[in-house]
Amino acid sequence: MLVAHAERVFDHARDLRVARTRLGRRTRARTSAHQGKYRRSRLPDTGPIDLAIDATIRAAALRHAATGIDGTRALELEPSDLRRRIRTRRTSLAVVFLIDNSYSIHADRMVERAKGLASALLEETSANRDRVGVVAFKGTAPIATVALPLTQDIRRAQHQLEEMPISGRTPLADGLRRARLLLRQETLKRDGSLPLLIAITDGLPTIPLRPGGDPLRDVLREARAIARQRIATVVADTTDPTVQMGGCCPELALAARGERIPFDELVAETVRSE
Repeated sequence: MLVAHAERVFDHARDLRVARTRLGRRTRARTSAHQGKYRRSRLPDTGPIDLAIDATIRAAALRHAATGIDGTRALELEPSDLRRRIRTRRTSLAVVFLIDNSYSIHADRMVERAKGLASALLEETSANRDRVGVVAFKGTAPIATVALPLTQDIRRAQHQLEEMPISGRTPLADGLRRARLLLRQETLKRDGSLPLLIAITDGLPTIPLRPGGDPLRDVLREARAIARQRIATVVADTTDPTVQMGGCCPELALAARGERIPFDELVAETVRSE
């Protein structure tokens, strides 16, 4: 059984204002709609405003006192007294797991351990009603697939991980592309949803986006697109540290402006008691 050091994953997301300031606590997103909790006030912009009555009255009273107006006179408001409300609301995460289920990480049951890490991290998202999705490689086909669209159904996500087959190839660039598009659709559809991509891979792509292309170049191009869309990215590197020729995980994380974390630093093996 695997136990995930979830704080290592979410700490990076926190730095990009995408997750908890610490586990169990969220950042708050400012909203321009008349929704969310009233936190403070400020001078209004042009156009209709969400009037902060308390702050407006205080501003008028201070102006009256500063100008020496008779305190017995009724308080008169001027445009400079107006203050608008600043509202915030709790943010939710949109988390997409990109699972490398290829033969290249099949040795030493690494695919099962990668699923175990994803499963353990899912438990961290369930308490906060985050939406999660899964992208993986499609069996023998040289493409990736959205194995699970974004959902709050954690049990469904767990089941999808358990049933995930081994893939014969590694279309990593296509997996990144599909994860990026899935998160982009989610942030457009749900205002305030904060995107996080967790890629669990050895960084050894074998399939380009187009015939004749360069798999590695395509991976880095997609990573840069992820960075432009301000998607927080954590790369859980499953590469065997004893192997000299590793994959492209460091370059992938750098191009995505994310963080690479060795797989073994994210998990702890526990033994079930009989």
